[in-house]
Amino acid sequence: MHIQPLIIAVVSGAVVWGLIELWLRWQASRTVSRVLDRVRHPERYASKPNARLEPESRFIVRLSEADVVCERPEGKVERVAWADLQKVEVITTSGGPFAPDVFWLLHGTDGGCAIPQGATGESLLLERLWALPGFDMRTFIEAMLCVSDKRFLCWQRTP
Repeated sequence: MHIQPLIIAVVSGAVVWGLIELWLRWQASRTVSRVLDRVRHPERYASKPNARLEPESRFIVRLSEADVVCERPEGKVERVAWADLQKVEVITTSGGPFAPDVFWLLHGTDGGCAIPQGATGESLLLERLWALPGFDMRTFIEAMLCVSDKRFLCWQRTP
């Protein structure tokens, strides 16, 4: 009876299977870690060309104590003073992922700004918007999960 070669084959197979399983788990944990790191630290990836959305990254958002300014790629400049900001909406479209599909819409009494997700400088804008008193984070999260054409009111100035 040739039981020794059979035992060697079974043990070798188990070792190979175990190594493959460990490698797959390691790869999965590495992928999850990378995704979480991108969410927690977007500034680390914004400067890398492959991490930028096109054409969204060509929109430049600048904040000051007085206002928010969005410079569009074609040269048009939109501006809303913080003191004049009346409401903040998130607009989603079904055009993604191959076209801009999420926009921050800032309404003022004399105009506003439409800023696509992925615009250069958006992380500072979002931090400032989230700090508005009464900003509805649940509605914001609902908007981020939406893949259809919809408007979400996240904040409105109270009289």
